[in-house]
Amino acid sequence: MNNKRRTKQKTAILEYLRSVKTHPTAEAVYSALKNKISNLSLGTVYRNLSDFKKEGLLKEIKVNDKKRFDGEVSFHGHFVCEKCGKIEDLFFKKPPKIDFPNNYSINSADLIFKGRCKNCKINMPCKKKCSNCRKAGKKKNKK
Repeated sequence: MNNKRRTKQKTAILEYLRSVKTHPTAEAVYSALKNKISNLSLGTVYRNLSDFKKEGLLKEIKVNDKKRFDGEVSFHGHFVCEKCGKIEDLFFKKPPKIDFPNNYSINSADLIFKGRCKNCKINMPCKKKCSNCRKAGKKKNKK
């Protein structure tokens, strides 16, 4: 937290983000901390999240036009479920190698994979109407 004053609110917000893996919104951070810190406001949460992002102390991920925050700042990607909105961290043994032309200057990168999480995939009807899915449907109907 660079040269800015370290307040009880700042410390609590950053510690909370580093302790959860849910990639919360600012509202969720506020809800989680408001009973522990009586003088915490939603505006304070937003300001601190913005400061932390500028200082490189957290990552911001946009999902369905909502800003979500990640206290894990090591190089990693994310998987976003397009159905339920769940976000999971994806860690790599080696960062992906991408060849850029020499005249590019890369400042940051966000690697986001989108699809369906295990739970949503299981509950997803088959679009192909394959024989395995028809058999599974008949077994459900018999019960």
